[in-house]
Amino acid sequence: MSFWQDLRLAARLLVKDRWFTAAAAGVLAIGIGINAMAFTIVNALLLRSVPIRDADRFVAIFMLWRGGQYGNSLPDFEDWQRTSRTFAAFTTALGSGFSLVDEGQPAEQFQGTYISANVFRQIGQRPMLGRDFTPEEDSRGAPPVVMLAHGLWTRRYGGERAVLGRQVKVNGVTSTVIGVMPDGMQFPFNNELWVPLSQLPPDLRDNKRDMRIFNVFARLADGVTLPQARAELTSIAAELEKQYPSMSREVKPYVVTYQESVASGPIRLMILSMMGAVSFVLLIACANVANLLLARSAYRSKEMGVRVSLGATRWRLVRQLLVESVLLSVLAGLLGFVIAVIGIKLFDSALPAGKPYWLLFTLDPIVFAFLAAISLGTGIVFGLAPAWHISKTTVTDVLKEGGRSGTAGARTRRWTSALIAGELALTLALLAGAGFMIRSFLMFYRMDIGADTSHLLMMELPLPAGKYPTVEARNRFLEQVNERLGAISSIESATTASSVPFGGGPTRYIHLNDRPEPAGVPLPTVTMVTVGPRYWETIKVPIARGRALTEADGLPGHEAVVVNQRLASLHFPGQDPIGNTIRLTELAPSNPETGWATIVGITPNVRQQGPFGDAARLDRQPDPVAYLPVRGNPNSGRGTSLLIRTHGDPGKATALVRQEIRLLDPDLPVFGVRTVDEFLANLRWPFRVFGMTFAIFAAIALVLSAMGLYAITAYSVAQRTQEIGIRMALGAQRPDVWWLIARRAMIELSVGLAIGLAAAVGVGRLLQSTLVWTSATDPTTLLTISAVMVVAAITASFMPAQRATRLDPAAALRSE
Repeated sequence: MSFWQDLRLAARLLVKDRWFTAAAAGVLAIGIGINAMAFTIVNALLLRSVPIRDADRFVAIFMLWRGGQYGNSLPDFEDWQRTSRTFAAFTTALGSGFSLVDEGQPAEQFQGTYISANVFRQIGQRPMLGRDFTPEEDSRGAPPVVMLAHGLWTRRYGGERAVLGRQVKVNGVTSTVIGVMPDGMQFPFNNELWVPLSQLPPDLRDNKRDMRIFNVFARLADGVTLPQARAELTSIAAELEKQYPSMSREVKPYVVTYQESVASGPIRLMILSMMGAVSFVLLIACANVANLLLARSAYRSKEMGVRVSLGATRWRLVRQLLVESVLLSVLAGLLGFVIAVIGIKLFDSALPAGKPYWLLFTLDPIVFAFLAAISLGTGIVFGLAPAWHISKTTVTDVLKEGGRSGTAGARTRRWTSALIAGELALTLALLAGAGFMIRSFLMFYRMDIGADTSHLLMMELPLPAGKYPTVEARNRFLEQVNERLGAISSIESATTASSVPFGGGPTRYIHLNDRPEPAGVPLPTVTMVTVGPRYWETIKVPIARGRALTEADGLPGHEAVVVNQRLASLHFPGQDPIGNTIRLTELAPSNPETGWATIVGITPNVRQQGPFGDAARLDRQPDPVAYLPVRGNPNSGRGTSLLIRTHGDPGKATALVRQEIRLLDPDLPVFGVRTVDEFLANLRWPFRVFGMTFAIFAAIALVLSAMGLYAITAYSVAQRTQEIGIRMALGAQRPDVWWLIARRAMIELSVGLAIGLAAAVGVGRLLQSTLVWTSATDPTTLLTISAVMVVAAITASFMPAQRATRLDPAAALRSE
């Protein structure tokens, strides 16, 4: 019999046994579909090359210092350009917000980048309209120019070609539009516009060697490998350390491909964990279908015996049965494709705005190849064991059965028990992943940040370097903003802050004036926040002791700081901190530092940093925070947050604030308007999206495992009907019969729990870096998922066992 004859026979059998086909194909389709969905996401994030010419030769360079990852300084960048021989070209970039103003258009804020003039040639991109930057435009004093992204061009300028040559103000600097990039090109930071590096503000253009804020990209020279490039940069860094020992000590460069640099960190781990989770679901689906095939083999024993008696070899039987299982899996693959498309759309819609511009969840040839591979592979995986088992059937076996329907015996029970125990173990591991993620989300969601965020609006206000080039100019403007905000009578309260509650903030070393600092001992760190008047009134946090900051604080002779209770308890245990002086310094020693400031007040704890640091993931304590007045920050940034507490309609409050800012500077846009509650919800999205995704996969696995256990227990009842009748005729009671059937399920559950709990701890350790206040051995999570597993298993086995107790002994004895 040829392969095509096997195929036709398999198709006829699957059509004939349509209910079996529907059940098996449906179970497999779920496993195949969600695997194809997860692989589409993995392919988009990790496998598919970013839209860069020869992407594997284009690298990112960053600096490692004391376990942290930092950017680069312009002096380092210039030294590498001058001395390196393993790179064909270097380019650098600095992401920034840009205010865009031109005639007939309102001021708007866009994400953009100061970038080397050669960047688009290095990544193999050309403008769709106009021209690229020229090398001359990288030189200081060159006429200011700007290039626009396709999206900005179509939204703001209606896609008009006349935009070329137009004069616009970019961060207050009059610039000429020279080009428009193609649709979908937003390298490297989802950019809307690009400006040559020559237009950097003076304080950034002349930055120090330890001001490591620039991204550096490079293209490897022909024939150079990544390890060779790393070795050369390490050698150059060692020479620089000798020349500048106070600035470059302990700082080491590291080189990775650009693809790796944009697809790393917790999201990478979550995506790979999700791929592992769906693989578990597919294995459970395969185990279920394998059990169905083993059960179905009871009705095909005579067929196999006849074939053997007619001379069929064992390989011939295995081939026929494998053709049937592969045909079944191909059918499931077609259904799985539909599930994958729906799942991808749902996942994509759940992601927040701002995902990387190159991240497109499309079904490309790689995804189709994967779908075809798992469709064929699963057919072999779930079909091989039943086929091997059935192929052992002999004429003697058939005669021994005496016409009874079952041929499986002890051999089949061993197979099914092992498969069920494996399903339960895999399900428990999946439940653990879902449990850890959901518990992290709940802990994050219930976290009390210490401030009243109801009716609290936040907005972002940029301060362009062209108009506000110095710290003094920025601080004077912020003082004016706070005066204007305080004069708006129709809003409850408003203020400025360098960062909103739970919005992070720069980490600083803290120095105490009455404490010695032993050499070689790391200094403690705190979070620094610069706040305007009415800050604590706006977030509704009363001063616990002392006083709030006033408008006079920060002036010479009035250096003041307010600290939270966490800082006070850590650094002033058992004493009154008020009246003590502290000083904050940046982690990079050459950067600005604050002078000595007197502690004038203590506030209740308001969380500033999220629970994402290695220590903070298990430590529930808030971070120590020092609050400085506007004049007290010697390194005031080019952007600030506005916090507005409203009485009613937030839209009216936004309009009033924008009007006041416009009166101060008509070229400044106010953007990023949202409630603080919306801001906090956006921070939780990875836990919400991935937690729910894991939960869905775990629920599917739990249902599949329960169905498998139910089916096998019910099959066992059917196979042992005569035995049960004999036992009941000899006086066996219903509890005895119930336990006879349920015992096997309990043994399988015990084995599955033992293996599954060990796997659950392993899953927790794998996910540990992404969890919040949850450990890999969290007893609440492990006990909960174990209880869920036990309840599901007992429920699945209860009904078939209960049905066995209701058998009529006489009918049971006559059944065969």
